[in-house]
Amino acid sequence: MYKTHVLDNGLTIIGEEIPYLKSIALGVWINAGSRIENEKVSGISHFIEHMLFKGTKNRTSKQIANEIDNLGGQINAFTSKECTCYYVKLLDSHIDIGIDILSDMILNPLFDKTDIDKERLVILEELKMYEDSPEDLAYDLLTENIYAGDGLGMNIIGTTKSLYDINQEEILKYFKNYYIPNNSVISISGNFNFEEMVKKIEEKFKVWKRKKVEIEFKKAEFKNCFITKNKDIEQINLAISLEAIPVENSEEVYALAIVNTVFGGSISSRLFQKIREEESLVYSIYSSQSLYRKCGELGIFASMSNENLEEVYNLVLEEIKNLRENYLTDKEIKETKEQLKGSYILGLESTSSRMMSIGKAMLLNKKVKTTDDILNCIDNVDKKTIESVIDKIFNLDKLGVCIVGRDVEEIKL
Repeated sequence: MYKTHVLDNGLTIIGEEIPYLKSIALGVWINAGSRIENEKVSGISHFIEHMLFKGTKNRTSKQIANEIDNLGGQINAFTSKECTCYYVKLLDSHIDIGIDILSDMILNPLFDKTDIDKERLVILEELKMYEDSPEDLAYDLLTENIYAGDGLGMNIIGTTKSLYDINQEEILKYFKNYYIPNNSVISISGNFNFEEMVKKIEEKFKVWKRKKVEIEFKKAEFKNCFITKNKDIEQINLAISLEAIPVENSEEVYALAIVNTVFGGSISSRLFQKIREEESLVYSIYSSQSLYRKCGELGIFASMSNENLEEVYNLVLEEIKNLRENYLTDKEIKETKEQLKGSYILGLESTSSRMMSIGKAMLLNKKVKTTDDILNCIDNVDKKTIESVIDKIFNLDKLGVCIVGRDVEEIKL
């Protein structure tokens, strides 16, 4: 069972006590990601994530790493479209050190100009790394075009130009605007006493001052597109996107999870079995959902030889049309519900995954479903809702396509 507490400064704490374990995972979640950026400072959320590891008023970057490494623990962070998270995983007896380090990083970052210039070079190398990954490049280009003109379409890392435009002044302004307690959540999972943990967190974070914050998410308009990018690689990478539903549509979200699993979300899915196993046209093919506040998309991804592209593309469209015309069978629905429940439970067998699950839900939705609630939601999805979701999403009038590979500029599908 989850417990929650809100400190006087507005910082929300949510925890799940699991007394039979010997570890604790703790994350600090900030309600700020690339979606709220503008083109000039695109990538600033991710830049700040890097900078918080570059040292504080009390610790060097090496000390931050050493203090956790020496305890056999883990410390890391990530930036997404809608949030940023800093987290540790440690033995329960060492969690005080983890809280101290995370609070020090959040409350006392240096943002030294020299460090900013150095880290800029590191992030530019990270950007090049993703550009050298054709699958990532195809997805980024597709997202950029289906959400053209909206923050949701911007690369989380930024662009070469924006990374050079981001300076100490811009970083401090952004940090002061969004890194505030009433725009944040701390989630904990593992072996601890919630009331005692609240006191420890309050002791470290009580000096964090609340401020007024305004973040408004509008629906990002989904734009049809067909784009190609020439890259000298051995395979063609195909990315297709369909307009989906927002994360707030709770009942439909669970229905979409069932549909996506049957369609392309597993090795028993229709896409995998038809295009890889039966036709042997690809090595990799799958679908996945990216659901945000007010909007979302369903992505389909495949890599293949150049000569197989047109056939693979047409087979994907055939599967979309087949799903829209014939929906799912009762057997598929029943089996997929069991598959989803099993995957969900297995995915909660670590403190890290549980901390991530409750932290993200509390930050984005302001509420967290229990494990039993989620299992019941999966069980309670009815055929009518599934068919409604299919009608809504598997619509070829709303389609984005991106192809990355050798000699693709003249391709017309």
